[in-house]
Amino acid sequence: MRRYAIMTEYDGTVFSGWQRQQNAPSVQAAMENSWFDLTGETIRLTGGSRTDAGVSALGHVSSFLSQTSIPVDRMALAWNTTLPESIAVKDARLVEADFNPRYDGWGKSYRYTVVTGSIRPVLLRRQAVHVPGELDVFAMREAAKEMVGTHDFTAFMDQGSPTKRSVRTIHELSLEIKENTISFRIIGDGFLYHMVRVIAGTLVYAGQKKIEPGAIGAIIASKKRVLAGPTMPPEGLLLERVYFEQTLFGGDQWPYEDGRRELSIMDTSSQ
Repeated sequence: MRRYAIMTEYDGTVFSGWQRQQNAPSVQAAMENSWFDLTGETIRLTGGSRTDAGVSALGHVSSFLSQTSIPVDRMALAWNTTLPESIAVKDARLVEADFNPRYDGWGKSYRYTVVTGSIRPVLLRRQAVHVPGELDVFAMREAAKEMVGTHDFTAFMDQGSPTKRSVRTIHELSLEIKENTISFRIIGDGFLYHMVRVIAGTLVYAGQKKIEPGAIGAIIASKKRVLAGPTMPPEGLLLERVYFEQTLFGGDQWPYEDGRRELSIMDTSSQ
């Protein structure tokens, strides 16, 4: 048995989430079933991110054990012959036997996209969410600045999360504007349940003058979910990339100073 890591792109709007479910379509089930159709082998994928229903991905990473004879440089092409059109394997790598994309991941980048104006988007309806009217971009950028850094993001977490560690570090939170399309790009070392969608909703509220940018610090300090903006719909959210300590697929080495590197060096030197 050897362990492989794969990078996958998928349209999450046709699935009920990444993780396998009993009575609903999932990305994991579609991929595992298509691998069986291709090879006759049953595998179990370990996902680096279990995206919610409706959330898409450009660079999702998962891993699995296999006895396949398919060369790793041909794996993506072979697998894609049996996958539905809503999923594509983009690349594959041989990794260490204990590699786990969830626990070995050092951070993620997401993008949330809204389209403003009076007319709802049609071609972008699976990639963006319509917000009628205009948004104050300056106010949104000022609000975004207040979220960057290490904070307790309890106020930006919906109920249903099992985690007891609510402190996260946001390294970047930027806005990209093209005509009436606004994309929020966020990079962090981890995210709470619905955290990115709540941040997007809070920035939209700042743009609608429903939340003052200067109030963001107080909202964070309050730890009260009701003070932040709404949880935006999943269709606007895209998982762009999963980052690791070292490069795996290219361009995915964690680029920030991080205390985990010192711990990694200490662990290596003690062996």
